[in-house]
Amino acid sequence: MQLAFYQPLYWLGLLLILGVGYAVSLVDRSRPLKVASFLCRVVAVVLLALALCRPFVLRETRDLHVVFLVDVSESVDLPAVIEAVPEIERSIRSLTPSDSYSIGILGAGVRFLKSTDEMTVLLQQWRDGIADDAFRSATRLPEGLLTSRLKFPASKARRIVLYSDGRETHRPLSEAMPLLAKEEIDVLWRPLVGVQAQEAAVVGVETSASAAFEGETVRMRVKLAANQAQNAKLRVLHQGVVMRELDVALEEGSQEVDVDVPMTTPGKSVWKAELAPGQDHFPLNNQSSVTVQVTGKPRLLILHDTPKTMRNLSRALKKQEIEVDVRGVRGLPESMEGLLAFDAVVLADVPATAMTSQQMEWLKQYVLEFGGGIAMLGAENTYGLGGYYKTPVEEVLPLISRFEKEKENPSLAIALVMDKSGSMQGLPIELARQAAKASVEVLSGRDQIGVVGFDGQPQIISELRRAAESEAIHAAIDSLATSGGTNVYLGMVAGKDMLDNATAKIKHMIVMTDGQTSAADFHGLVQAMTENGITVSSVALGTSAARELLATIADLGRGRYYETVDPATVPQIFTKETMQASRSAIKEDLYSTLITGDHAMLSGYREKDLPFLLGYVMTEPKPTSQVLLAAETGDPLLAVGRYGLGTGMAYTSDLSEKWGAEWLAWDECGKFWAQVFRGIFRKASTRGLEVTETIDREQWEIQMLRRDPNRLPVNDIAWDVQATTALGKNIDVPVRQIGLGRYEASVSIRGHEKLSLRVHDTHDDLLKVLHYHRPYPREYALSGRVSQALEGGARYAEAGLRDGLRPLHTRQSVASWLYLGALALVLVGLLLRRV
Repeated sequence: MQLAFYQPLYWLGLLLILGVGYAVSLVDRSRPLKVASFLCRVVAVVLLALALCRPFVLRETRDLHVVFLVDVSESVDLPAVIEAVPEIERSIRSLTPSDSYSIGILGAGVRFLKSTDEMTVLLQQWRDGIADDAFRSATRLPEGLLTSRLKFPASKARRIVLYSDGRETHRPLSEAMPLLAKEEIDVLWRPLVGVQAQEAAVVGVETSASAAFEGETVRMRVKLAANQAQNAKLRVLHQGVVMRELDVALEEGSQEVDVDVPMTTPGKSVWKAELAPGQDHFPLNNQSSVTVQVTGKPRLLILHDTPKTMRNLSRALKKQEIEVDVRGVRGLPESMEGLLAFDAVVLADVPATAMTSQQMEWLKQYVLEFGGGIAMLGAENTYGLGGYYKTPVEEVLPLISRFEKEKENPSLAIALVMDKSGSMQGLPIELARQAAKASVEVLSGRDQIGVVGFDGQPQIISELRRAAESEAIHAAIDSLATSGGTNVYLGMVAGKDMLDNATAKIKHMIVMTDGQTSAADFHGLVQAMTENGITVSSVALGTSAARELLATIADLGRGRYYETVDPATVPQIFTKETMQASRSAIKEDLYSTLITGDHAMLSGYREKDLPFLLGYVMTEPKPTSQVLLAAETGDPLLAVGRYGLGTGMAYTSDLSEKWGAEWLAWDECGKFWAQVFRGIFRKASTRGLEVTETIDREQWEIQMLRRDPNRLPVNDIAWDVQATTALGKNIDVPVRQIGLGRYEASVSIRGHEKLSLRVHDTHDDLLKVLHYHRPYPREYALSGRVSQALEGGARYAEAGLRDGLRPLHTRQSVASWLYLGALALVLVGLLLRRV
C-alpha cells in the first residue's frame, strides 16, 4: 500500500526535476555553477531511484499491547478469579497513553471481552449458579495463547499476562511456546489457586494383568486424589453390581488403593471404580473404568418369572463348566455392552411386556450383528402367550407364535373395547389400531372378534365376526379415529351386549383407556358379565389412566390387569392377552420326543434315549429353520436357525418341574442341554486377527493385523466394520489397507458417550468387538500438574507490568525522506543556475 501511494509522486517528481533542469539549462551561467547544478540533479535522480526500492531503518519502540488472558475453567477457584479482576483494572491504569490492552477468558476456547465490567458480571453469574459447563469443562492453554496473537498490533511490544492454575488438561503448553518466542511475545504467569471446595476424584484404574483366567484374582490399583482430607467409600462395580466396597481415608494430594477382585465374567469384562466421598464438589470425576480380557467358561443368562424354578437346570449346567446367571423378568441388560457379557440369553418364562422396545431391539442386534445366541423355552409367558408375536425377538427365533388351532378346541369370542378419546391422538391411537389387528391375526379363523371404540359415547367399529374375515375387520379398525371425552362404562356396556349375543364357549373382553372416567356401577356391570361367562382384562395406558378402577375391573372380571407408560408395548399386551384368553396355545399331556433333524447339538443321542415331556406351547416353524425335535403330535419342540452372525433357538417345552420333570430327572440332562446351548454360544474366533486401538482427540483409531495360520500377512480382506451408538444407531466404518496384512479404520467419537465397534472379517468369519467409554474431562482430575513451561518462565507482579519488557524493533520506511531530499536538491540546483 505504501509503494502504491508514493510511486506516482516519485515519477511526478522525476519529471519535475528533468523539466526544471531543462528550463534552467537555457539560462546562461558560468561553467562551475552549471556543473554544480547538474550534480544536484543527478543526486536527486539517484535519491528518487532509491526511494522506489522502499528502504527502511530499524526503530526501537516501548509502546506496549497487553493481553490479559484469564483461566475460568472448572479447575480454578471462581472466587479467586473474581478477586483478580481489580488487579487487572489497576494494571490497565498503569499503562501509558500510547499503550493498549485486550481482555480474554480461557476455557474450552477463548472469548474476548470489551471490559473488566463485562467480566465481573459474567463471573458473578457463574458464581450464582448460571453455569456454562461446556465452556468451563477444559483448559486449552496452548490454543488460548496462540489465539491471543491475533490481538497484537504490528507496531507495539507484545505481552500476555496469563491468570491460570497452569494445569494442562489437553495438549501441552510447550507446543505453543516456541512460536510465541519467535514472534517476540512475552508470557507472564499469574498463578490462580485451584478449587477450594472439598473435592475428591478417581484419577484412574490400572490392573496387574490385562488378561486373566476366569476365577483368577486380579489386583486393581485405583488412583485417587483429594484437595482436603476426608473419609470416603470406594466401590468396585461390575455390570452395575457392587463386587467390593471398602472405607478409604483420603489424604490431601494423590494416593493409590489396591483392591483384589476375582474375575467372574468371560470375555471383555468392564470394571468400574466408584468413589463416594463425604463432601464433593464435582460428582463427574468419581468414576473410572478398566477392561480385563477374561477367558474361561462360557456364560449363559437365563430369565424366568420365578428364578428358583431354574435351580435344577442351573446346577446341571454348572457341572458342565457353563457359568449360569439366573435372573427375574427385569434382569435383561439395558445396553449392548451388558448383553455382550454373555454368550447366550435364554428367555425361559418372560413376557414381552416386561421388556422395553429398545431391549428387544438390543436382543435382535445382539444376535444379528454381534454373533450372540438367544433361546426361548415354552411357558405361559413365552411365544404368543408372552406377547412376542411380530416382535424383534420373534424375528430372531426359528419358530413363530401363530399356529392353527385344533377344531375340537372351544372357539373364542373376544371384544376389544378401546379408548378413542382426544387424548389418544397421534401415536397411541395408531398403536391401538396395530394392537387390534395383531389380535385378529393370532386368532383361529373360527374365532370371533369385535371392536368397540368409546369417547363420550360408544361406537361399534367392527361388529362381532369370524376372524377369517380379517380384511374386512382390518378395514374397519383403520376407521378408528380420536375425538371427545372418556366414558369407559358405556363402552363396556356395548361390548357386553356384543358378547351376550355370541355363541362361542369362551367370551372375553379387553378394555383399554389412557384417562379417567365418570363414576358408574362398574361393579354391577362386571358381576353381570361374569355371571354370563364373560371374563374381562384391562389395560391402563399412561400415568393419567384410572389405574385403580381398571385393576378392580380385571380382578372382578377374573382376567388380567396391565399397565404401561409406553404405547409401543400395547400390541404385545393385546396379542398376549388374546392368546391367553383362547386357552388353546398350550398342550398338556404325556408326549414322547421324536428326533426330526440331524445336527451337532444331538450328536451322541438316540431317540429312545430322550425323556417324555408333560406339555408344550404350540408354534409353527419358519421356512428357514431346522426342526430337530418334535412331539408325537408333529408340533415342533426344538428348532434352530442362523440369524445374521448369531443363532436363534426355540424349545417349546420348559425345563422346570412343571413340564420338564422327566428331563430334569434324566442322568444326561446337564450334558445334553450343555451341548445344545454350546451350539448357540458366540463362536466368533479372533485367531489370526490382532486389533489395537488408540484415541486421538475426537477420533477412535483402530488398527487390524491379519495373519494366516503360518503367520503370513493376509491382504485384500473384505471387512465389515460397524459402530453402534448408545441409542442403537449403526454407523458403517470404512477400512483402508496400509501395509502387508495391516488395515486401519477411524471412528469419530464426537458427541458419543459410549460406542461398541464390531470388526468382522467376512471371508474367514473372524469377529472382534471393542468398546469405548468416554472418560470424564481431564479438567476434573485433581492430579493435573502445572505446566513446566510456566513454572520455568517469568511470573507476573502487579507493580511491574513493564518490567523486563523487551523493546520492539520496528521497520520504518525512509522513502519519504529520500523524496524530500531529491526535491531539495532540485531547488538547490535551481538556485545555483540563478546565482
